[in-house]
Amino acid sequence: MGAAIAAPVCVAIITFAAFLPVLRAGFVAWDDDKNFTDNPMYRGLGPDQLRWMWTTFHMGHYVPLSWMTLGLDYELWGMNPAGYHLSNLLLHTASAIVVYFLARRLLAGPRSERSQNGVRLDLADAKSSLTPFFAAAFAALAFAVHPLRVESVAWVTERRDVLSGLFYFSSVLAYLRSHDAGRGVGWYVAALVLFVAALLSKATAMTLPAVLLLVEVYPLRRLGGAIGWWSAAARRVYAKLVPFAALAVAAAALSIIALHPPSQ
Repeated sequence: MGAAIAAPVCVAIITFAAFLPVLRAGFVAWDDDKNFTDNPMYRGLGPDQLRWMWTTFHMGHYVPLSWMTLGLDYELWGMNPAGYHLSNLLLHTASAIVVYFLARRLLAGPRSERSQNGVRLDLADAKSSLTPFFAAAFAALAFAVHPLRVESVAWVTERRDVLSGLFYFSSVLAYLRSHDAGRGVGWYVAALVLFVAALLSKATAMTLPAVLLLVEVYPLRRLGGAIGWWSAAARRVYAKLVPFAALAVAAAALSIIALHPPSQ
């Protein structure tokens, strides 16, 4: 097995094994009761449940995609908490894999994955050393098995955290791919769609435009430096970021409404 395959596989195995004990956990009397054991509204994916998921501000959050995954859990597992924990664990493991590929791309620096004559280069072939694989795997595992991840993975209520995280990292990766692919309109649209999915999973994903701004400075180097901050090229970059910023502002407004919903 080559390093290109072995590294993300190892990240997935270690992440899954580190959190495997959560399958023995149950629901806890800290929001799990209000969200699941005492809440029949999310149980299933029928018209009534979907209507509730897409209109509710339950406990001050607007997270319809998170509710939909939990409704699917109910269809699969009923009220067995092990299934809900398994879903959290699988989502977190998927995020760890995405973070690995994101780290690979960031560690590659400002160069595109295309050579100057337009021929695609494989980053693994471009470097004879195994250092990029180890470095990316270390970065992914530093994220995946850090103690700060425990609450998100082991607490069913925090489905919104692991789900939004997966969409969030995937959006950043798609945005980078839109640059690497040259005229990557498809990747750019994918980044926007993934950002919307992240926002519909948890509003804290609204920080993504700031991350993309940093990515444009480095590794893409399309802002600052020789390009400047308000040149024609820089303004084109800002134009690409405007839709992300608009979505973030909309999510911020919606989160304020969720905290103080209008009376029914």
